[in-house]
Amino acid sequence: MGLHKYISKFILAIIYINICACCTFITKASSCNFLNEEKIKKDLQQIEKLDHINNNQKTTINLLKSALYFIAEKKTSNEKINEYQHIINNFSYIILKLQKEYNNINEQPTNIYQNLTIQELKQKIFQVNNQLINLSEQLVQEEDQLHSIYEALRLLPQQQVTIKHILHNLEQQQILFTNSNIEYAQFISFQAERSANRLKLVELELAQLSSNNRKELIKLKITLIKKKYNYTNNLLKILKNQLTHLRHKEADQTIAYTEKILKEQHDTLPKSIKIQLYMNHDLSLLITQQTQDMNNIILRQREIETHISQVNQVFSNLIEQSQWINKSPILGETLRSQVTNLPKKPKFQQLDNDMAQLKAKRLQYENYINKIPDLILNSKQDNELELTFIQKSILTKQLHTQRELITSLLNNYDNQILELTKLKLLYDQLKDSLQAVQQATHRYLFWTADICPITISYPRYVYQDICKLLTNHSFHNQIKSAFYMIVTNQSTLIPMIFCFIISLGLHFGARHYYYKFLETTSNYVGKVNQDNFLITFYNIWSTIFIALPIPILWISIGYNLNHTCWLYPIIVSIGNGMNATAFMLWIFITSGYFASPKGLFIVHFGWSKKRIQQVFSKNYFWSTTIIIILITSCVVFNHYNNREFSNTLGRLCFFILCMYLTYITINLKRSGLPLYLNKHDSSNNIINQSLWNIMIIAPIISAISCAIGYLSVAQEILIRLEKSLFIWVLLLITYYIIRRWMLIQRRRIAFKRSQENQGIQFITKHYKQSHSKHKLITKERPIIINNHKKFLDLDSISAQSLQLIKSIVTLTALILISLLWSELRFAFSFLENITLWDVKSTIKGIENIQPITLNNFLTVIVVIIITTITVRKLPAFLELTLLQYLNFTPSTEYAIITLTKYILMVLGGLTGCSLIGIEWVKIQWLIAALGVGLGFGLQEIFANFISGLMILFEKPIRIGDTITMRNFTGNVTRINIRATILTDWDHKEIIVPNKEFITKKFINWSLSDTTTRVILRIPTPIQIDTKKMIQVLMEIIKSSPLSLDTPPPEVYLVDFQQGLPILEIRIYTSDIKSRVPLRHQINISIIEYYKNNGLKLPCFPIYICKEHMTTVDFPSYNQNTHLNEIKPTY
Repeated sequence: MGLHKYISKFILAIIYINICACCTFITKASSCNFLNEEKIKKDLQQIEKLDHINNNQKTTINLLKSALYFIAEKKTSNEKINEYQHIINNFSYIILKLQKEYNNINEQPTNIYQNLTIQELKQKIFQVNNQLINLSEQLVQEEDQLHSIYEALRLLPQQQVTIKHILHNLEQQQILFTNSNIEYAQFISFQAERSANRLKLVELELAQLSSNNRKELIKLKITLIKKKYNYTNNLLKILKNQLTHLRHKEADQTIAYTEKILKEQHDTLPKSIKIQLYMNHDLSLLITQQTQDMNNIILRQREIETHISQVNQVFSNLIEQSQWINKSPILGETLRSQVTNLPKKPKFQQLDNDMAQLKAKRLQYENYINKIPDLILNSKQDNELELTFIQKSILTKQLHTQRELITSLLNNYDNQILELTKLKLLYDQLKDSLQAVQQATHRYLFWTADICPITISYPRYVYQDICKLLTNHSFHNQIKSAFYMIVTNQSTLIPMIFCFIISLGLHFGARHYYYKFLETTSNYVGKVNQDNFLITFYNIWSTIFIALPIPILWISIGYNLNHTCWLYPIIVSIGNGMNATAFMLWIFITSGYFASPKGLFIVHFGWSKKRIQQVFSKNYFWSTTIIIILITSCVVFNHYNNREFSNTLGRLCFFILCMYLTYITINLKRSGLPLYLNKHDSSNNIINQSLWNIMIIAPIISAISCAIGYLSVAQEILIRLEKSLFIWVLLLITYYIIRRWMLIQRRRIAFKRSQENQGIQFITKHYKQSHSKHKLITKERPIIINNHKKFLDLDSISAQSLQLIKSIVTLTALILISLLWSELRFAFSFLENITLWDVKSTIKGIENIQPITLNNFLTVIVVIIITTITVRKLPAFLELTLLQYLNFTPSTEYAIITLTKYILMVLGGLTGCSLIGIEWVKIQWLIAALGVGLGFGLQEIFANFISGLMILFEKPIRIGDTITMRNFTGNVTRINIRATILTDWDHKEIIVPNKEFITKKFINWSLSDTTTRVILRIPTPIQIDTKKMIQVLMEIIKSSPLSLDTPPPEVYLVDFQQGLPILEIRIYTSDIKSRVPLRHQINISIIEYYKNNGLKLPCFPIYICKEHMTTVDFPSYNQNTHLNEIKPTY
């Protein structure tokens, strides 16, 4: 063994000598003239002073700055190399020096401050407090330095590989020294980088060699500082005790003097002086109480300091043993037990309340001390006479003493507030230390085995532990003693019995009224006149209330077991298990009530009764009982006696729980319970199937992990998965509750509209009966009043609202689940150590290597998913939250939504590219080259793309516009990046490139005004007066609800054909879609008028020539239309 030790030391000495030789060679080589820092700075300044700097000179400046950066890095490496060499060479001397200093410090200081006054003691306490603060800062710095050494050792192998890779690449390059400025700068930068990296490699090797020495030195320094801190802290205690003694002495003297005065002159003193004497007596007692409070605060500070030291020690152990944790499960289990025994996070609320009360009391006494001068002037005897000389002297002395007491009281309040502030800082420090331990636990212990894998002997071990647990006398004694303590302790037994009676009474007594309420309210659901959302609201809260008694009883029993029987570990563990399962028990009971035949799920949500009964069958009670018992058992075995039975019985309970959860999850999936609904409110989609498969596979994977030794990991992940499932189902129920409210509102609006329509039909019928004597039949006229009223599309609004609610609920679920899993983010820190590729980036002319890890790649995937979901859900979100409250046209809303989509897609793409190392600087030239090349090859596509952007900004066409292009007329339904989609009257979709709308002519019937003119030519019989016919036509026009009063309609005699007068009707309608219906109404009315008045519609004669067998049509009234009137094809 001794020979091996000497050989290892000899090898380390040879390595150290070689490193020192390399370091000396590199240092001498780097001192050549090429790396003269002053000369490089001078050359750089000369170039920067030039008025005009070209591209070559800019490159030269960047190269020289890079050389200066590497020279600075080389200096830093030299300093660290010298520091490491000094530690290695003088390690023994430094150790002896620190040990000598440690031995020279006494354990307890001597009390040499007995003769100091109160003021001198305060000054000395202030000085010692400053020394304590400095020592605390030194201790924190040394601990941080120790942690940085461990972290540097963890990253050191990767750094060495990176530096060697860089040096290998540099050695492959050959840059010759020439007289050219830019080549000279390249050569200088190359030499500086190579020299700096060589020194950096030597620095890393020396850091690895000296790491143990540096750790030993820092640990010894920490021990030395702690001893100094303890010595100074003890000195501070002595000073504070001396100050407390002096104040006690003053307070006792004041109390003695007050009692003496009261005893001697009790009958002769007036009431005003007695009040001041009693006041001084109370102030003295209050100062004594302040001293006790101050001692309690100091004791609390020492306790927190002890906790901080304990937490820091556990953190150091985690860091030190992190590289050996994977080697042995026992080491991981030991570290986990240390983490479990750490103190809990302190509560700041009580501390803040105490500080607020002290500040209020201080302000009260500060106001009182200002009133003391008035007491001397206003004090009188009981008979309202002036005080005697002796009485005034007594009062003056008492008020003087009172001023001193209140001044001392105010100083004590200030000291208390100061000490509480220090305590609060210690609370913060403890909280930060606990968070650091938690992060380190997740980083180093999460993915490590905490128990041994299952072997063939596992059933025998389980049997032995069951026998050990049942036959252990200590276990039986704890059960008996705890039961006896609960029964005999009246302070806990009576409230427990009272809670038991009330809980069971409420549970069984209120059930009858609850089911009666469900039976009554179920008859109202679905009826328009009786249904109300308050029924659902009362159903939910009554169910929550009726499900509370048993969980309250359960948690009260667990609380009593946990706090009353704290001397017995097995009882405390059982109490912890009951407390952990109380909320889950309440959820199970509440769900069972919701699934009753008249409950929320079936009656209010309309879920399938068969499926609900399949899930919440008669076995639901036993399933709930088994799950609660198994979870309670797992908690008990995890907390009892440092996890003594966790390897056997705890693993067995968890394994059974996983199998049972898998069985239950499969039944839930078969019942058709949805976890995700698509836009059609259907659960038949791939996302829903994937979520259920994950929840089914998760317990199986947890059971396998438990079998191979990863019990804690399996439990933690399974718990968070089940909590995630609970959050998801809870928000799904919330969605159905909101959906029911929207359904009720929709039914009410539809019912109200139905009543309004019935009223309108009644008025129309009455109008027809009272005006039947008129010759003109005007069917549509009475309904004109309500015809222009804008009704909301209930189906569209309901669908959009549900889509928005679904998006909000999904987003809320994702946020809550992300917060739930964010505590384990440090457990996945190993992803940062998996490097996929390296990316070179230039910052201020300095080229750096940035590793792209698996964590970056997964983050990019998350960014892409979030961007995709946001872009898809954006239209409904903007429409229902913002755009509907703004006075925008549909086309403007479409343009805003489209541009916002493009912006989000660009931002998401740039963010994803930056995370994987694709910067804009690297791809801008590629994009420029592709832009030139594609500009020629894909000219039309780019022209359509730019035209699409111009359409969105300029808006020559908008969504819903009716346009005519060439011989085609249709409505604009969508404007995409490349083309616009039109839908004609036959519901055929035509795709038109965007370029056509920018470069070609077309007609937009609704660009600025949707009003359009319709022209009809009507032949008139000869025997009818033309003026009377014009009046009849005007009445017919006015009777049509589709015609507009402004601009007014016009009727003119425009032509004679075959001896018949031709009247031209010019009428206006509000929409192009009303042109044909308007023509139809006018023509039907004219035909009915002719028929009712015994007139025949005139027609033009047709002449047939037998020789040529041709038909000659004379020009009709339909052919003489104006040339500038373009009629759309319908």
